Amino acid sequence: MDYSVTFARHFSRLVWLLLNDSSAIDEQKSALRALVTISRDGAVMLTTEEWRLIVNGAALPEALTGVQDLSAQMIGHAVKQLDIAAGASPADLLGTARILAAEPVPGDGGVVFQQKMQALGAKTVTATVKELVPVVRGVTPLTGTATIASTAGGVPPVTARPSGSLAPEEGGAFLMFAAKTDPKGSAADILQQLDATTSVNLSTRLLDELVTAAENANREARADDVASAFYGVVKREAGLVDADMKRAYVMALRRMCKPTLLRAVATMLPRKRDKADEYLAVLGRAGEDGADALIEQLSTAQNSSDRRVYFDSLISLNSGVTALIHMLGDARWYVARNAADLLGEMNTTEAEAPLAEALKHDDDRVRRAAANSLAKLGTPNAMRSLHDALHDTSAQVRLQAAAGLASRKGLKTSATLIKALDDEQDAEVQFALLGALGKVATPDAVQKLIKAAEPEGRLFKKKASAFRVAAVQALGEARTPAAVIALQALASDKDKEVKDAVFRVMLKAQ
Repeated sequence: MDYSVTFARHFSRLVWLLLNDSSAIDEQKSALRALVTISRDGAVMLTTEEWRLIVNGAALPEALTGVQDLSAQMIGHAVKQLDIAAGASPADLLGTARILAAEPVPGDGGVVFQQKMQALGAKTVTATVKELVPVVRGVTPLTGTATIASTAGGVPPVTARPSGSLAPEEGGAFLMFAAKTDPKGSAADILQQLDATTSVNLSTRLLDELVTAAENANREARADDVASAFYGVVKREAGLVDADMKRAYVMALRRMCKPTLLRAVATMLPRKRDKADEYLAVLGRAGEDGADALIEQLSTAQNSSDRRVYFDSLISLNSGVTALIHMLGDARWYVARNAADLLGEMNTTEAEAPLAEALKHDDDRVRRAAANSLAKLGTPNAMRSLHDALHDTSAQVRLQAAAGLASRKGLKTSATLIKALDDEQDAEVQFALLGALGKVATPDAVQKLIKAAEPEGRLFKKKASAFRVAAVQALGEARTPAAVIALQALASDKDKEVKDAVFRVMLKAQ
């Protein structure tokens, strides 16, 4: 991958962290260190083109973390181009990222951004700023543009462009960076107005009002109104064909996809379950951010009913794998256990190594969940981890490992199970191991079950009836010719419980 693309990815992530998770200092430092290292490979030029982020002439995929946010912040600050010199200094890179992450001043033509850059005194990062014409409600905007280069002196005067057609940044989705207006009416009223217009400019202004209305509702703890407004935008955006109109909706959704608003939507899931499809549509549209909001609620839910709702919702979205893997290391055992369970339900191989590591967790409930999820993955490495789990200090974990290994047939598995059975002292785990041998059904597994079902044990000590019954049931599961012959011989056993078990097994097989 070209170094400039890698640089842009890390720079986008740094801006995203400053915007959305300012407390993640370690992650910010990591992104900055990567930027400093990559910058040594050469200069980088970042520009925006029709809301896409362009780096050294190549467009970045919008799915990458922070790319859409960085593009939106550059447009909001009226930044036309960023030039990063080779070997850029950490102070210049971090300072520029912080300025970009700040709230844009609507319609100021980038003057505030330029002033902050001059105060920063960056020598290895320069910015070209394009004046944006303020749009005032009810007033036709004058068209004009000016370019402000990053200099050591003051901001140069603006040179107006002759009037004509609006520049791309002056119409359509650009208007959401114009002067903010208080919403006129409720979110429902604004959505009705949106349905009644085909004007991109008017729709953009209405969307701006709708975002403000959602933010106001969130501050007033009206989560249902937040969710309704959010869903209204998601639903309408999905049905749009016109590129300019769709772009306006996409930019509105980018502004709405912030943790506080997504959290409000997530809290509605257990409260209004009849609207679960609407809420999941919103959270699904938000991608990983929506999954993060669900995971946060799952981690803090106070009752099992709510936890079940969030658990099922995450599975239906099949998202948030990165966050769940991170949660495996949470100090709260129930958070780590929930994460392990979810990763197993999602059946993602990315979680294979983290789940294997979770088998070392201090709490056996987490280890048991990890063993169960590894069994669902069923990969060779997952099975090897379950082999190791047969020696866990917790009987419940060993039992779970035995049940998981039953799905993988083969001589190696049967040899592992036989050895574990010889060493196992817990009766419940012994029964699980016998059952696993019945499912594996290799010749050596069946021979072990035949011996286990025999009336006499080592040193002629009589075996417990329950142990022999478990072996009989396992032979019924195996159903190999050798297993059937052994069952027929046990049909006249002196132990009534064993004889009854053989009868039930043979009857079931008919």
